[in-house]
Amino acid sequence: MHVIRLNNVGRKFHQFINADGLSEKESGLKRHVVKDGAFWALRNVYFNIEAAEIIGILGRNGSGKSTLLNIISGSLPLSEGEVVVKGKISALLTLGAGFQDEFTGRENIYLNASLLGMKKNEIDKYFSDIVEFSELGDFINAPLGSYSSGMKMRLGFSIAIHKEFDVLLTDEIIAVGDISFQKKCFERMTGFRRQGKSMVIATQDTALVERFCSRGILLEDGRIVSIGTPKEVVEQYEMILSKKKILSEGARSQMVSETKRWATDMHEWGKREGTREVIIKEVVIFNKNGRKTSKVKRKEKITIRVSFKSCEKVDDFHFGVALFREDGVYCYGPNSQFDGFATPRMAKGEGYFELEYDELLLMPGTYYFSAAIWDKNETFAYDYHKCNYCLEVMGEPVFGQLLNLSYRWEGPGLWPFPGKKCLPALDYLADKWGGHLNTSEASFTPLIFLNNYSCKNSIFITGKELKVKIDYKISESQEPFLKNLFLWVGIYRSDGIYCHGCVKKISSCGSNCEILAYPKLRLLPGGYRVSVGIWDANSAKFLAYSHGINSFNMISEKRDHGTVYLDHRWNWQVPKERED
Repeated sequence: MHVIRLNNVGRKFHQFINADGLSEKESGLKRHVVKDGAFWALRNVYFNIEAAEIIGILGRNGSGKSTLLNIISGSLPLSEGEVVVKGKISALLTLGAGFQDEFTGRENIYLNASLLGMKKNEIDKYFSDIVEFSELGDFINAPLGSYSSGMKMRLGFSIAIHKEFDVLLTDEIIAVGDISFQKKCFERMTGFRRQGKSMVIATQDTALVERFCSRGILLEDGRIVSIGTPKEVVEQYEMILSKKKILSEGARSQMVSETKRWATDMHEWGKREGTREVIIKEVVIFNKNGRKTSKVKRKEKITIRVSFKSCEKVDDFHFGVALFREDGVYCYGPNSQFDGFATPRMAKGEGYFELEYDELLLMPGTYYFSAAIWDKNETFAYDYHKCNYCLEVMGEPVFGQLLNLSYRWEGPGLWPFPGKKCLPALDYLADKWGGHLNTSEASFTPLIFLNNYSCKNSIFITGKELKVKIDYKISESQEPFLKNLFLWVGIYRSDGIYCHGCVKKISSCGSNCEILAYPKLRLLPGGYRVSVGIWDANSAKFLAYSHGINSFNMISEKRDHGTVYLDHRWNWQVPKERED
């Protein structure tokens, strides 16, 4: 049974000038601004609250949580929509509203409770329970001005929970006082639920939502981002926090240039440089069976082992390995410092370090890798071998792209690889970057990028899900030729490097919708573009295409260099000083 129903709820505020003389727009506080200078603090909010349900509302500061609770409580009027309430609401939005320091605790109970809408006979009935729950004892007869802030909060909380209600609203204040008092608060809340009462908790405490709530709602910029299980909503909230944190550390362009800056000039390949306090003696590749090799299969586990000799004591150092395709494309370059490992002081002697890749997500081809031992800040190398070592990934490239990424087509049925005849000749698009072609035979609408909650987005985090929604039309005139028509999707780096592609057989004319999902997209920070095309294998041409127009960006909390993140592990043994 619904105790509260919100239907298209919205609240609009007008801009104001703050204390610094800046409008909200100038001070960065504006959200959903409309022409008259007002902005929507909350809009398009739909959800129901059931009996005996505890809902946790998550959101950053300014997301609209407090506005929403004030609207539900009736203390803030709506600008649009409706709120239907069945039962009594109690709101713990400001503990101790109206408290007077010169009054005693006893007098403040009557004052505050009356402001909450309680009658005198109701206050008399619960007075002893309020005092007992607040644990104030004889202090109840002392002036409130002599209370600590914790004592005041306990008193305010105790008053509020003794008001008769069907739905309790709390705003960041569900846990007050010390640990033992907080435990008692949670026990009381649990008791409310058993009594069939509902609660709405606005908070930024993800642990509280996961432990205590039956459902979660995520607000961002005054709109609902998701409604679901506490685990799902918390995960998406943490993703938003990660994005804001990463993007606030600097412009994306600076992040990308930092990510790519170790892409060595191919004219330097095969050379060696360094101050030589530490010397790399040998670099060896081991396959999954522990055998030395220079050839591996696709997605095979490999280990790169670098043996070195330290000629002097070295305090600040770290290890690095970088992998490149034979045409110079930078694939991946982690180092031990980026991965957060502190290396011990190195004495004179011999040692080694190893980098183990769980799965080499590179398409067949020839690759070269560098190995280096750097100083702490990478201002100089003790020894740096620039692409001196060759690695061949065996097999024939299926699409001609750089990476072998995991993906799936969503929808009914299985979609096996339809065979080489379906592969489009991408030379057809060589001079069409940034171009778009729709014909009477086939046409595309702009692509839509979705996260794993099916929310539209343009910024994605390395290792998280990305979905590409592809809407297209096939003319009825193509019905006799359907067996020769294929949908192609390709991801490119913004500089035109072909990262990954896949195809799917087209099975029907008319309007079609396909969703291509990358469960854990491992692309590193940068700009990327997605191309699509309808390939006619019989006439060897595209009936329609959109090449390098639709774009998205990748960000990451990691600092690794290159294009793709590869799961890896470090292991090392450095010479140590002898203990006397």
